Amino acid sequence: MFAAAVLFAFALVVALVARWLKARRLRLPPGPPPDPFIGNLRQMAFTNQEQMFESWGKTYVWAGTRFSATCPTASVPEHRRLIQDHFNQQAILAYRPLQRLETCTLLLGLLQKPEAFIRHVRRFSAGTIMKITYGHTVKSMDELYVRLAEDAAHETVSAGSPGSMLVDFFPALKFLPAWMPGAGFKRHALKTRVKVRRMLDIPFKMVQRTMAAGTAIPSFVSDLIIANESDSKHKQYEEEDIKGAAGVLYGAATDTTSALLISFFLAMTLHPDVLRKAQAEIEEKVGPDRLPDFEDRDSLPYVDSIVKEVYRAMTRSEDMYTDPHTFYPERFMNQDSQTAEMTDPKNVVFGFGRRLCPGKFFGDANIWLVVASVLAAFDITKRRNDRGEEIPPLVDYASGFVSNEAAQVPKLDVSNEGLASMKYDAMGPLVVNSDGTVSRITNWPNMTELERERTMKVLIARNKLRLAKQDADDPSSTPLSMAGSAGEASK
Repeated sequence: MFAAAVLFAFALVVALVARWLKARRLRLPPGPPPDPFIGNLRQMAFTNQEQMFESWGKTYVWAGTRFSATCPTASVPEHRRLIQDHFNQQAILAYRPLQRLETCTLLLGLLQKPEAFIRHVRRFSAGTIMKITYGHTVKSMDELYVRLAEDAAHETVSAGSPGSMLVDFFPALKFLPAWMPGAGFKRHALKTRVKVRRMLDIPFKMVQRTMAAGTAIPSFVSDLIIANESDSKHKQYEEEDIKGAAGVLYGAATDTTSALLISFFLAMTLHPDVLRKAQAEIEEKVGPDRLPDFEDRDSLPYVDSIVKEVYRAMTRSEDMYTDPHTFYPERFMNQDSQTAEMTDPKNVVFGFGRRLCPGKFFGDANIWLVVASVLAAFDITKRRNDRGEEIPPLVDYASGFVSNEAAQVPKLDVSNEGLASMKYDAMGPLVVNSDGTVSRITNWPNMTELERERTMKVLIARNKLRLAKQDADDPSSTPLSMAGSAGEASK
């Protein structure tokens, strides 16, 4: 045992010396002076690394310098190619009815249980991408497929940011046996691998089963499986690539979308003047009788500026943005075309070049529609204690692979009477028509409770019949009446 320990220590010293000598030969960017053998390990922060890198950037990097880094793997280009075909600017137009439906379902959830707004936001994020990726309708965050993805994401994120473990600096440590003291990182990695494997395999097998039974709803995964089966001799895609691309889709869309939308709620709670200005713009350009739609985006520049400012809050470059730690949507108003392109945070937060997020256009459209709809439907204010005093919201972002905020629940109130009558009278008055537009039951206010109950039963029954027919005729295009969708989602 002693001989083995000595041999391991000797091998570790050799690896450290070799790493140090190699590092001395590399043309590295300027930074804090490294220590012999261990490099910058002592200076590295294991949490809130973005603050550390911001400070280093001011100290060691001259203005105008740009660096890029890549981590090439064989699977990444293939995953990107599979996703790109389904999420380019033209392809995402087919998803608009689903985005409208899921947005309306989110609004109803916020209206009925505003105290659970984070859960509603997470269900929206999961429901939209799960339907597109696997053809599965998410009715609850407690469903198996959602739990599998949440567990895998939690384990991955809990590992911390790159550079938060010793093995990131000393790769040779990965050869330690999992049972050995100090190898907790490896035990965690093995546990995470099992959960990620389940997240990739189980939903994929669900799609295979429904396809075999003839009940599958067209989806990203089913389309790729069909493409493979069309040529029995030469598969276009490896099964592992399909699983991996589907897993990347879900993982990339849920946590990021949720974090952005919760940050939006927090920003509106802290900046009521921004909220009021956006609502005035919507009132003028859209009016009180409907919700904003995708076609309204160009006529709502201030709402678009709010979305950009939520994105920009992820970047704090003083070279690019004046007073970057202040939430100020007006910075994006009345810009000339060149300045608008240079300062558009979408050019940064969705990645660059070959690492550009292939779901950029879909994700941006999703965020915009929710932000515009929430602004049109709700007032967002600080909560009050028993004495009527405002409770300052907690602004505390947790450090990690995806930085989420520990947000307190804001107070949500319906912002105008027209939308109140459409939404507050439960699911009956708000109906999403077959073309994705929103309308109301005009005689609802004059109905008795019994008549309302009967109307709801008829709407839900009619919706189920229409669903069955549309699934048989064209399963890919089914904007539902809100009566059916919200009723089923709440079960």
